[in-house]
Amino acid sequence: MTRTVSASVLSSVLALAPAPGWCAASLERYTLVIGANSGGANRPQLLYAVSDAERFARVMIELGGVAPPNEIVLKQPKLHDLIVALDTLTRRVADARKRTPPVGRTEVILYYSGHADEQGLLLGDDRYSYRTLRDRLDQIPADVRIAVLDACSSGAFTRVKGGRARPPFMIDEAADMRGHAFLTSSAETEAAQESDRIRASYFTHYLISGFRGAADVSGDGKVTLNEAYQFAFNETLGRTVDTKGGAQHPSYDISLSGTGDVVMTDVRQTTATLVLGEDLEGRFFVRTASQELVVELYKPRGRLVELAVEPGTYEVRVEREKGSVTARAEVVDGARVAIDPRQFGPVAMEPTRRRGDSTRYAITGRNRIEMRLGSWRVHGPPVPVHAVTSPGATVFFGEIVDVQGDSAASAFGGFAYTRFVRENLAATVAVDGVGVSSDASASGKTLWTGTAAALAIPVGIRWNPLRGDHTTQAFKPFVAAAIGPVARLANRSVVLGRAVSAESTARTRVGGQLGGGIDVFAGRSFSLGTSVTYNVMSNFPERDGVWRNFNGVQGFKRFAPD
Repeated sequence: MTRTVSASVLSSVLALAPAPGWCAASLERYTLVIGANSGGANRPQLLYAVSDAERFARVMIELGGVAPPNEIVLKQPKLHDLIVALDTLTRRVADARKRTPPVGRTEVILYYSGHADEQGLLLGDDRYSYRTLRDRLDQIPADVRIAVLDACSSGAFTRVKGGRARPPFMIDEAADMRGHAFLTSSAETEAAQESDRIRASYFTHYLISGFRGAADVSGDGKVTLNEAYQFAFNETLGRTVDTKGGAQHPSYDISLSGTGDVVMTDVRQTTATLVLGEDLEGRFFVRTASQELVVELYKPRGRLVELAVEPGTYEVRVEREKGSVTARAEVVDGARVAIDPRQFGPVAMEPTRRRGDSTRYAITGRNRIEMRLGSWRVHGPPVPVHAVTSPGATVFFGEIVDVQGDSAASAFGGFAYTRFVRENLAATVAVDGVGVSSDASASGKTLWTGTAAALAIPVGIRWNPLRGDHTTQAFKPFVAAAIGPVARLANRSVVLGRAVSAESTARTRVGGQLGGGIDVFAGRSFSLGTSVTYNVMSNFPERDGVWRNFNGVQGFKRFAPD
């Protein structure tokens, strides 16, 4: 099974604005943040890689000391865009080191969230190898280079050039670290997972929660690289042990000389703070008024946690063994709001998705255009078929395939658009045309000729009733229902002697369809299918050609290059 690297890992190039509280000399930080939901035609679209990148970039600006001009954000980039961004980053850092007075220290943080495999990052149909990335980062003249990769198999990045995990580095009051630190969201053979509940990848979600203060174990208001990584590791592993994707182990390769630790965020820079007091205990979920989950952590009793948030209204939910409780807090600009235990009141395997898992037949969020060919069997007595031999006789020339008793079958064709809302649910709209029929009749010196065609535009839904993991199933049965207008267009000409007159009529009725079928997927981008539906509609006011309605069984085949 092909593993795809959801790279929230090549961390943003960070250039920290001067932060006297962090180090004696001035420090400038640069970030390059990359988010890519697409990893090529044969890989499923990620849902949260781009939004993860946006959240990472935002917290670096708010709390990470990055000046907006020092930030580069790429969304759905091509390989060329990444190469240009790395060149731009290298040039900016080199220019900063030449300034007078010189910058005391420069730091670069590169964050990547998207697809990857064991060899490198996947940007659309292109690959950027880990070795090339490591070499490129080494060329940036920064004192500290940090890369964060959130992806399946991203642990392979820390093994390039003999990199290996080391014990956590020591922390002291100094800040003279030099070298590199590479963090990855998963081990070399593991899948990185994203969750619909938190609307993010696990690793990035907990890393950002840590940056906002959840990882500040020392309580000094500063979140170091070591604190953030340890928090993200523990939370990611703990929350994925029982998921469908299995336990996920973040990894790292750190080669830093000197003493101290790199401070990633300073919670004290925020203008709004939400405080969880020492007497509170449990797993906390902090959401905005729009239900965006901004922080998640487990807080033991006796520890004070200060969370840097944006001004606004927040819902704080605590999960405990005996149930959940919630409280609301209004945090205004410049305020420090503490949650009181008396504010809480009572309020019951979450779905996950492997980032880059080879879910070859996943269709959620995809659009499909299909070509349809089939037969539409029509009820109602057909017009007799014979030649004009005497005044008043009727002649019919049409695309009648079969005439039996009181019904006739006619060919039809058309196109349909399908939007897959979920793996088992889709919305459809089709345009179907029934073949042209013609008739003629003569009486005395008068000759009548006419043609008629029909057009149906059904709008409906399709539902796959089977249970299980639809992303791995090539055969996808469904039941379907649709409703829409059915239009009949008729043209009739009358020849009387040398005089010729013509008239056109259009009649519209509402018709409905109910049926089912099956799609067979050769891949995510091509499928064949067959369907049978029963059509119901009211009669047209008069007969043109053979039919007054299109009731009956309709069967057709589909050819669908998605």
